[in-house]
Amino acid sequence: MKAISRREFIRTAAAATAVVSAYSGEKLRADDELTVNGLPASVLGRTGLKVTKISLGGVLVTEPSVLAKAVDSGINLVHIAANYSGGRSIEAFGKAFKQDKGLRKKLILTVKSRPKDVEKNLALLNTDYIDILVPPLGGMKDIEDESIPEDFEKVKKAGKAGFLAWAGHKNTTEVFRRGIELGWFDATLMSYANITDPEFLQAVKEAKEAGIGIFTMKGLPKRFSQDLTAEDKATITSLCGSMLGRQYADSVCASMGNFQAIEFFNDMMRTKLGYYSPELEQKYWDCQQGSYCAMCGACGKASPDAHVVPDIIRYRMYSRDYGMHDYARGCYSRLERNATQLSQSQLELCEAACTRGLPIRKMVDEAHRMLG
Repeated sequence: MKAISRREFIRTAAAATAVVSAYSGEKLRADDELTVNGLPASVLGRTGLKVTKISLGGVLVTEPSVLAKAVDSGINLVHIAANYSGGRSIEAFGKAFKQDKGLRKKLILTVKSRPKDVEKNLALLNTDYIDILVPPLGGMKDIEDESIPEDFEKVKKAGKAGFLAWAGHKNTTEVFRRGIELGWFDATLMSYANITDPEFLQAVKEAKEAGIGIFTMKGLPKRFSQDLTAEDKATITSLCGSMLGRQYADSVCASMGNFQAIEFFNDMMRTKLGYYSPELEQKYWDCQQGSYCAMCGACGKASPDAHVVPDIIRYRMYSRDYGMHDYARGCYSRLERNATQLSQSQLELCEAACTRGLPIRKMVDEAHRMLG
């Protein structure tokens, strides 16, 4: 199958206080755009599907009632994978669909899975079709795998999947551009951890112009918790608005594992989605320096065998910051054996190339001790 051609940090504490005060409770946007279920919506690229601008990421969902709550609130785009929360998430989705036969018809279901695993996922979910199939394709070799579109066509013809997307964490700029060139994909669930890189942002724009629907992950701080400060909430709101506006996303896939998170994001969509604070956003992205991986692919370019370093650091983040210990250990255990045996010289090359100045040797060592 041939490809087709492709067309200063916050200045004072007073400034931050003013930003948060401006955020609180005020309706900052006019609801004069596309809506679905009374919530702001977008058309997800060439799929033509009308989706809420905030979508449900199911990685933290472990109770059927959480999915039902999200759908009842109006959210209509949901995402799940078989290994989320050690399998408890997809089990919760399946129970929800079994308990309420009409629930499935109210939502657009996206599943992170390769086409060959569709039958297994359908059985777990107690449904007979997936709206958007999202194979995880982390590198150039993965995204160029011709068996993906070929196998997808089979499940599509069988009426078991409607559209093909891909999920990407690593080498995001290059993979984005290659996904455009190939012409196989209708949408993407793409990491926005590298959004401060102008080249990545340009690639996102090109994908949008090419008709690829874009829903995002890794563009928000950690997981939603009940002890978030007003500044935290304002930062999350501003980041969502930027992804949906200046950064070309159609929907932000937000991890919601409880009713409080659903209520927060629902209220955001209804009253605050136009809020923007460049100061809070700059503070957020400055905090990523030395702390969080941009998943830009620099490691693999510095040392080919070190292409797994972003995965190792990401699984460390899942365990340390998200509290998803079992899930992180499961992901780590599936890495190739040599991925956990990188030499110090290889890690030094990664550290020297890192665009965010991460202490990679220390982070990888911590991941091995935490997850091994």
